[in-house]
Amino acid sequence: MAPSPPRSAKPAVKEKALWKAFLDSFKGFLSVVDPQNKVVFANKALIERTGFDPVGHTCYEVFHRRESPCPFCPKEEVITGQKIVTWEKVSPLDGRWYYVINGPVELPDGQTGLFAIAIDVHEKKIAQEEAEKHRLLLETILNKAPFLILGINPENEKIVFANSAAQKILGYEPQELVGHRIFDLIVKEERARAKACCQEVCRGIEKSEVEFSWRAKDGQTRILKSICFLIQLEGKPLVFNISKDITEEKKLHEQLLQAQKMEAVGRLAGGLAHDFNNLLTSLRAYLELIAQNKEKPEKIEQILGNINLLLERTGNITQRLLTFSGKRPQKIKAVDLSRFLKETENFWQRLLGEKITLRVETPKEAISINIDETHLQQVIMNLIVNARDAMKEGGKLLLKVETKDIEAGRLAQLEPKAGKYAVLSVSDTGPGIPKEIIPHIFDPFFTTKPPGEGTGLGLAIVYSLVKQYGGHISVYTEEGIGTTFKIYWPLVKGARPKEEEEKTCCWLARKGQGTILVVEDDVLVREPIVELLREAGYQVFEAANGEEALEILAREKIDLVISDLVMPKMGGEKLALIVKEKYPHVKMLLSSGYPEGSVPLDGKIEGMAFIPKPYNFSTLLKTVKNLLA
Repeated sequence: MAPSPPRSAKPAVKEKALWKAFLDSFKGFLSVVDPQNKVVFANKALIERTGFDPVGHTCYEVFHRRESPCPFCPKEEVITGQKIVTWEKVSPLDGRWYYVINGPVELPDGQTGLFAIAIDVHEKKIAQEEAEKHRLLLETILNKAPFLILGINPENEKIVFANSAAQKILGYEPQELVGHRIFDLIVKEERARAKACCQEVCRGIEKSEVEFSWRAKDGQTRILKSICFLIQLEGKPLVFNISKDITEEKKLHEQLLQAQKMEAVGRLAGGLAHDFNNLLTSLRAYLELIAQNKEKPEKIEQILGNINLLLERTGNITQRLLTFSGKRPQKIKAVDLSRFLKETENFWQRLLGEKITLRVETPKEAISINIDETHLQQVIMNLIVNARDAMKEGGKLLLKVETKDIEAGRLAQLEPKAGKYAVLSVSDTGPGIPKEIIPHIFDPFFTTKPPGEGTGLGLAIVYSLVKQYGGHISVYTEEGIGTTFKIYWPLVKGARPKEEEEKTCCWLARKGQGTILVVEDDVLVREPIVELLREAGYQVFEAANGEEALEILAREKIDLVISDLVMPKMGGEKLALIVKEKYPHVKMLLSSGYPEGSVPLDGKIEGMAFIPKPYNFSTLLKTVKNLLA
């Protein structure tokens, strides 16, 4: 009978068994190696993994299938430095990834050995590698994309990601933009609109095809068309902006618009010449009546009133034509369609000619849209010219404005978003459009007219401008009955047009005070202005050009300079710059037959104003008094 172990040894045996059970239950691989690389302990999982008990064998032979110690073995580092080392390695036993923890351990003989804990992380490692592949693929795609792609933190408005297109489009390296406030890249005039757009995106409203002017690194302005949307990244909101550089496209578009406008003006020329000849004939007749009625003041007063009406009518025609045909900065504002059509009704009737009857139907309330007024005029003019050309023998044209609530999907061919729209209808009684042609009418350069009678740009420009302002266009036609174009533009809520300024006829009631210098090269224009200003109580000097004006300014105390813009020797623009530099107290009023907005300095210099020709004296006097107030 074997002797029983000493009483005191039983707890130690029990404890050893407990530790073995604990280590064998661990699903990872545990081992201990002595300083000579011999395995002195292996848990059950490791024995099962190797297929034999590795105790007594070298670790590099058992675990790494090597005949000599591994060059990457951290044993010396661990034992000498008494520290924990971690590393990852693919095992040659099964080709799987393992996460290994090595640390020092004191052996029973007093030596310091090395423990190893190996955990299978193969699936996790493969997932990480796949994720990294996808990340690199996505990064490559983003950086190869020709679009500017930005990730923006909406909380601090800072850029957190930029792709390599930033260098090509804006001149910045991507890393330069990271941390940059997004709105600092938008031109000052458009920042408020950009912030409002971003706020809508943060509320979950995706914005597509929004255009903003961006300031590039070299100071140049680039026009970008963007798509903006919100995503959640690790529980935090992130705004994505994908932008296409349309600067050159925009320039070409503007050139196309200008070319088409000039084509329309050319087609107007015959009608306008007829109209002006009628006005000149009337003016001559009235002047002869004045000569014949010298002794009849009441009759002369009536004739002068009629002449004034003629001049106003002529001025309205030339001003609208100049505004339409001229190049000027885009100015988007709320425009009341009803009021616009009423104000331009006579212009459209002259454009149509005497054979076509025009009817304008508008509601009493304001129906406003956001648009550049010149672009609105170009849309209507092209549709009217198109209708006029279709009614060679005469007919009727209806311009109608109304509002309409559109439900999503109601007009499938237009695909407008649900909401309230202003609807402009242009209906003619022409022969109609053949069905086979309708799919092509908005195509650029498509025309059924003979050579020399049209470029095929009119309806293409209409379509482009309608879309530019978020609108939609439809056409309904019946052969032998006529055609109706309907344009849907988003309605501007609560917009009200400015009331017509009250005209004053009592401009002599209060005498003016101050000294004015009138600079105008045309004596027939200059003399009556000078005389009327003197009658109004002002001291007036006159000059024929900018050089003469500077001579007078050098010797006289002048309060206000009224100058024409285009003159020989020195024009009004250069004169204004010199006056503001040498005589900063002197106010400037520039005048021109070109429309407002074509003057580069207008509104950019304090104390300077602009008045378009032709103007009545009441308007001039009111402007003068405001400047000298």
